[in-house]
Amino acid sequence: MRIGTKITAATALSVTLTLAVYAMFEVRARGTARRAALEAEARASAMAMRASLEALGSSAAEVEPAELTRRVGRELARTTPWRVVVAAADPRGTAPTLGLSPAQARRLRVLVGSPQLALMEHEDGALHYAIPLRAASERGVVVTGMLELSRPTGRLDEEARADALRAVLWVLVIAGATTTAVFLLTRSLMTQPMAKLLRGIDEVAKGDLSHVLLSERDDEIGAVATRFNDMTFSLRESRAETQRHHEAKSSLEQRLSHTEKLATIGQIAAEIAHEVGTPLNVIAGRARATQKKAGDPEAVHKNSEIIAEQAARITRIIQRLLDFARRRVGPPGHTSVNLNAVTLTTMELLAGQFAVAKVKTRLVRAEGLPPVSGDGDRLQQVLLNLLLTSIQAMPEGGALTVETSAARRQRPGLELAPEQTFVCVEVSDSGPGIPEERRDKIFEPFYTSKDGQGGTGLGLAVCAGIVKEHDGWIEVGDAPGGGACFRVFLPAATERAAARST
Repeated sequence: MRIGTKITAATALSVTLTLAVYAMFEVRARGTARRAALEAEARASAMAMRASLEALGSSAAEVEPAELTRRVGRELARTTPWRVVVAAADPRGTAPTLGLSPAQARRLRVLVGSPQLALMEHEDGALHYAIPLRAASERGVVVTGMLELSRPTGRLDEEARADALRAVLWVLVIAGATTTAVFLLTRSLMTQPMAKLLRGIDEVAKGDLSHVLLSERDDEIGAVATRFNDMTFSLRESRAETQRHHEAKSSLEQRLSHTEKLATIGQIAAEIAHEVGTPLNVIAGRARATQKKAGDPEAVHKNSEIIAEQAARITRIIQRLLDFARRRVGPPGHTSVNLNAVTLTTMELLAGQFAVAKVKTRLVRAEGLPPVSGDGDRLQQVLLNLLLTSIQAMPEGGALTVETSAARRQRPGLELAPEQTFVCVEVSDSGPGIPEERRDKIFEPFYTSKDGQGGTGLGLAVCAGIVKEHDGWIEVGDAPGGGACFRVFLPAATERAAARST
């Protein structure tokens, strides 16, 4: 329910209850006033008639009460609606006069002994007012009879019902008018401005920060509109600043990745130069042998085949370097990547360095490995950096194992998330390993433990950034036989597509 509707309903209820209570007391006060007026009229009429009857004295006593009642009633009926009864007391003042009702006889008996008393009773739907008729005697003032005025009170009930009906109608009219006025005011002063504010909030929630509310008033609603405009302006500025920072960060990451790639290419080129030296020596020796045995066709043919084979070997070595160097550096393009093929290609690229460093290698590739979604060139750069790190950790030679596998597990830090299928590439060596206190720092840019040995401190930082771009992570631990073990986890392509669709 809207706040304007709540205010209108609360106002209508409050006004209705207030008016109802006021009307109830007003109707009751009017009924009391009518009853008091009727009693006052009865009292005044009775006093006036008693004065007249007492002034008649003995002549009134000679007339029969019934005849006197008829006479007085006829005279009073001309001016008032009161019914008059005159009852005479017996000489002893104890027996009721004939023709009276039990109530009238009771009132007569009460009045006979109390000349100054007046009785006013409401019974049988009528008001009865009785006063004694008095006369002077030797014993003092004695009661000679009773004068009673009576009148039905049904008119009072009718007027009370009419008052109640009028009060209900006025309550309904005033409450309806008040409710309508409050509804119109709240809609104009609150509902419509709040609706504009809510529309503005919805636009901001959709990403439109250009929405501006016109501050047309100086009250709280106008202040809210002003604060809303200030908020959207701050959000626009923050979004622009965040975009600038993001672009600067992306540019820096690309430059770092490019720098690391150039450093890796330089390192590989130096090793390849050494690797190319062997076939070049063979080619030179065979060329000299061919020159000496130019007249022996069989020797020339054999030397030519050897020279051609060594030249092809040099071409393959250089081509592998060129293929890696020409791959682009930039935001990852999402294609289906087979990590089994990437590991095989990368290890072939570093075959010469493995031989020079006296590192024995072992590649274990899982069958039926699911593909991952990402950039094959960048993932190869991750594996290349990890392999070079392992080679540098074993200057005296050693053993290196690369293993691929698939596993169902939860993401670190998301224990309540469902399990997913991840593809794991594990690189383990037989070097000295990485101390526990340094494992949180090795992925920081420019952090290196090979000071003065040519390390840039960018290799593992670039690896962590590329893996994070592919929605994965890297874990560092100890190899089973000693040394360091890097595990790269990447979501399988089917799991990643399902996560994006949800």
